[in-house]
This record gives sequence, structure tokens and C-alpha cells, in this order.
Amino acid sequence: MGKAVRSRTGIVTPDDFKQIECVFREMVQERHLAFDSDEAVTLAAHLISLFQSGIHDHDALKQIAG
Repeated sequence: MGKAVRSRTGIVTPDDFKQIECVFREMVQERHLAFDSDEAVTLAAHLISLFQSGIHDHDALKQIAG
């Protein structure tokens, strides 16, 4: 999968959270969701899980979480 997947310890740093938040905000806006909706909360958890599994590329996160 190239650059989209990297081996990491599963620790999410503050910079990692910024990246995840950027993807999350884009996806919430695209789906017209409220940030505190159940679907948005589920999306956030899924994005964090994907990131911890090694998917760190912005576009790859959006596509896989899509």
C-alpha cells in the first residue's frame, strides 16, 4: 500500500490527532452531520482505529472510512 500504511506503536500523538481531526471535520461536513451525532462519534472512533492500525495518509483514511 505504499506510503499510506506505516508501522507504528499505536500511540496517537497530538500531531496525529490534528491529522485525524482534519479528516474527521471534512467527512462530517461532506455528510452534513452534527459533530455530536452518533454517526459522527462512530466515524471519529473508526478514524482513530484506522490510524492506529497504520493508515496515516489523509486520502487513504477518507477512502477507507468512507
